[in-house]
Amino acid sequence: MSVTESSRLRRVFKAMLPMRIVCLAAAAGVSRISVLSDELEVMPALPLGDVIDEELGIDVPYGSLLVLCDEDSVTQPMAYEDLSFDMGTAVGKVLLTVLRRGIFPLERENEALYVMACAFDRMARTSEMQNLGLIPGEFSKALAGTLGAYWAGSQLMPQDRCGMIPDCGYLASPELRQYLMMLDPGFAAPAYGQVPSGLLAFSGGPRSFPEWLEQVRDVVNSLLGERRHRLIRS
Repeated sequence: MSVTESSRLRRVFKAMLPMRIVCLAAAAGVSRISVLSDELEVMPALPLGDVIDEELGIDVPYGSLLVLCDEDSVTQPMAYEDLSFDMGTAVGKVLLTVLRRGIFPLERENEALYVMACAFDRMARTSEMQNLGLIPGEFSKALAGTLGAYWAGSQLMPQDRCGMIPDCGYLASPELRQYLMMLDPGFAAPAYGQVPSGLLAFSGGPRSFPEWLEQVRDVVNSLLGERRHRLIRS
């Protein structure tokens, strides 16, 4: 990726996701932006980071996040609206990767995802992020759209399932909480306004993805209330 666009992406990424970042432009196979862990196995015992190192000669430190952008989207200077929307999409994909890593019990995954989403949505509205050029409304729409499709159980927007169109106020809406409670009667996550904007704003410089996951697990678990219902009763 060009130095200019890589630098702009890195500044915002590292403020929100303080991990080692490798930015790449992809000629095919990527729609706008995608985020992958370097540990992703493309074949058994063959992680993606090693493939990129061997095939492209690009050093990928252990525990990095690989940020792949559509080549067409980074050949021209990226508008802050586009950067903000892409960041919302990227953060949403990272949060879904967190769930796939299994750091939260299955019965608490919806609550954990909701808390993480609210934390990042509120972080995007801070003056620090806006000073970096992040536009909260664009970020929120993309984050809501990415997670809304997951909660709806399809690649379609969740208005098909719960009568809502993801927008910049989607995560704070009572309709979303009602929908999540319908999906999960034990849903006990704190409301949007009760999630601190600095919950996932970790200081101390870059860390590996596994190290970041441990911090996320600890702070999110500290905020979740007691489970009101069990999925399976003994």
